[in-house]
Amino acid sequence: MKESISFDRIADRYDETRGGEQRGDTLAADIDPYLGDAERVLEVGVGTGIVAAGLGRLGRPVVGVDVAAEMLARAHERLGSRVARADAHALPVPTASVDGAYLVWVLHVVADPAAVIAECARVLRPGSRLVVIAGHPRTGDAGDMTEYSATLDHIRTDRPDNAEAVAAWAHAAGLERLAYKELVETHSSTPADFADVIEKRSFSWIWDLDEQTWNEVVQPVIDGLRALPEPTRGRSVTLRRDLLAFTR
Repeated sequence: MKESISFDRIADRYDETRGGEQRGDTLAADIDPYLGDAERVLEVGVGTGIVAAGLGRLGRPVVGVDVAAEMLARAHERLGSRVARADAHALPVPTASVDGAYLVWVLHVVADPAAVIAECARVLRPGSRLVVIAGHPRTGDAGDMTEYSATLDHIRTDRPDNAEAVAAWAHAAGLERLAYKELVETHSSTPADFADVIEKRSFSWIWDLDEQTWNEVVQPVIDGLRALPEPTRGRSVTLRRDLLAFTR
């Protein structure tokens, strides 16, 4: 059985490589409508608390758990004592005590995603909601960076958390699907910044990449991005991702 992945190793730069508070607010706005009238909301895999803080600004306070201590230290700065260190496979929460819960890009880094969904189902009150944002972020148009993003996509195709799998795990946990939505996000990125983020191994799927794949696939992408015309000029990048909502 694989082990869950901790993001402590990149906690110092996690937010800046994931879009910062602006992206946290965008994700919070995506999630909020699907939580119904939930007053007590749990984020499983709260990370640095950036999405929870966004929901707080929408008037929906969140408590969060995460396995990564360094990430939680940053979440504590945003959320105070409403965060705790815990394993998503064994939530320190009583059964049927939570009005709503959500996960944002968590299931691909846990040891047993089906067990995590089952734990979320356990802590939900009857009639309450679970919202899951999952799956590989699919790059649409990224201008002259598109071919380089597509090249990287070929080495990160083993994520288990596609929409069909998430729905199957939820069904097995006794949850009923309420909604599916493909979320579309557009942001600006420069080739130079994208190359730097890759070179610093800021994404979990390249942390332990073998040297041959790095030299033959990743390094040419970094070099190609830096060789593009005006590499410090922003390009519009479109990403698509899956949101699924379930009820207990």
